[in-house]
Amino acid sequence: MLDDLVVHVDPRHSWTGYLVAAGTILSFGLALSEPSASSGLGLPARFVFWLAHVASALILYELTQITLGRIAMFGHLPPVFSVTMVGVVGALLFSTFNLLLLDRIVFLIGDVLDPESISIAGLMDELRDSGAVSVLFWVLLNSPRLIMIAEQKNADEAGEPPPAEVASTPPDAADAPSEAGRLLLDLLSRLPRRIGTDIVAISAELHYLRVYTLAGEALILMSFGRAVEALGVIPGQTIHRSHWIAVAHVATLESDGNRVICRLDTGLELPVSRTYRPRLRATLAGRDHQRVLQAAGRIAPAPNPVE
Repeated sequence: MLDDLVVHVDPRHSWTGYLVAAGTILSFGLALSEPSASSGLGLPARFVFWLAHVASALILYELTQITLGRIAMFGHLPPVFSVTMVGVVGALLFSTFNLLLLDRIVFLIGDVLDPESISIAGLMDELRDSGAVSVLFWVLLNSPRLIMIAEQKNADEAGEPPPAEVASTPPDAADAPSEAGRLLLDLLSRLPRRIGTDIVAISAELHYLRVYTLAGEALILMSFGRAVEALGVIPGQTIHRSHWIAVAHVATLESDGNRVICRLDTGLELPVSRTYRPRLRATLAGRDHQRVLQAAGRIAPAPNPVE
């Protein structure tokens, strides 16, 4: 349990942990620099003041990115354009939130901040004060992962061929209905060729998606819900609010106290939440039964001895 918690909050591996760390550092830096908006407050109060603003901004930006990521047209934009557009929309939402609620709460509690009037002019003033800075901050926050995605694409453009043993397209895609097939091909087109297309599992990192295949893994900008919908033509199952697995690649289910771990044939281990355990066990039982029947069908009956 402790290991799982460390993984989820480690800024080096977790987008959530990265946001928490970046938001805390930024809030502390603003509290130390004492901008005019928080002048008159002591250091602890300034830290709380800026933490409330930064946390609100990050939550609004993240919700905007996830929501817009579910829209097909938005999902086709290059990642840097997608993140920048979210920055603009998020800045408008954050300025509105400040104007209508956050600044007024601070004024009522501390009586040190004179909030802008609730009007179009007040909103323009909020956008002027924080809009461009918050857009830039969101883009800079995403830049390490955007660079990672761009490097994956550059490796493909350099002509690195996909592994010979990995099929270029899952066999299910050819027989899929047009809409389901289109969604799947959209997902596959985002993967670097070096890892192939035999998808083993996917894991959500908020608005980013970690895709695991038999040949490797890659990070793409795509919502988890849209990816699960795209993978509907492949026998698979959601095992956690953040994880989906291809049933064909499940090696074992292992119990460790109250935890259940799904071990895949690549060695990847993912947690199975309590809600999804009965369905996964039933699915695997049916899969194993089918395999036994198929194996039995390949065994030809012995010929009768000649009398």
